[in-house]
Amino acid sequence: MPNSTTIEPVRNTAAAAVEDNCVAQVEAEPQCPKSATDDMPEEVVRLVREGKLSLDIRCAVVSDLFAVLELIVEAKLWLPSKKTNQWSKDWADQKGRKRSDRVQASLEHERTWIVTVEHEKQTYAVATVTIEPKANANPLVWDRPGDLDDSAAYLSRLVVARRFAGLRIGADLLDWACDYARDQYEAELVRIDVWTGNFALHSYYRAQGFQQQEYCRDTSYPSGARFQRSTSEELGAPPRPERFREI
Repeated sequence: MPNSTTIEPVRNTAAAAVEDNCVAQVEAEPQCPKSATDDMPEEVVRLVREGKLSLDIRCAVVSDLFAVLELIVEAKLWLPSKKTNQWSKDWADQKGRKRSDRVQASLEHERTWIVTVEHEKQTYAVATVTIEPKANANPLVWDRPGDLDDSAAYLSRLVVARRFAGLRIGADLLDWACDYARDQYEAELVRIDVWTGNFALHSYYRAQGFQQQEYCRDTSYPSGARFQRSTSEELGAPPRPERFREI
């Protein structure tokens, strides 16, 4: 992704300030979703597992920042159990932006999507993914001749709340992202860069129809495993009913 963790939830000052501001926004705007890690009743999980509550998807807005960051932090704390150091450190991109700044920028540019569930007038964040157009491809990762000439969209920060693991929400969100990339960006491919040493995640993406490309040539880049998948609907699997209700 750099896309999914660390044993200790270390917060830098800038990230802490952003998250504290988000808390204030959530308190001021009760319509903002809570994270699934925040006192979500077990009944919500049960009803989703039984298919009795619908999952909604919408373009995330700046006031969703806290919920998106909470999903990321939960994944960050869980990942060491998978024997990977993914997301263990927050590094700056080529523009000098830390993770919280990158997330905020993606919200401001309407590139991030959030999956939510509503129960008893409270909304909870279930999953998130960011979909970038070709113009936003990371040249540090997609660095092979012709890479940036391809018609592709780029995914990052695909995260599903742990309480909803095992429901194929991530797989369905990838299918939805492929459809969105094809319809909105006329992309023939969707691409994602995955943490170099997270081999379980490599296997996961291969199982979702992604083909692994050569690693990026900068061996110091931590998320250098490159994957791509066709946005064609003909992937050899029978069509499934729509999982998400767009709102």
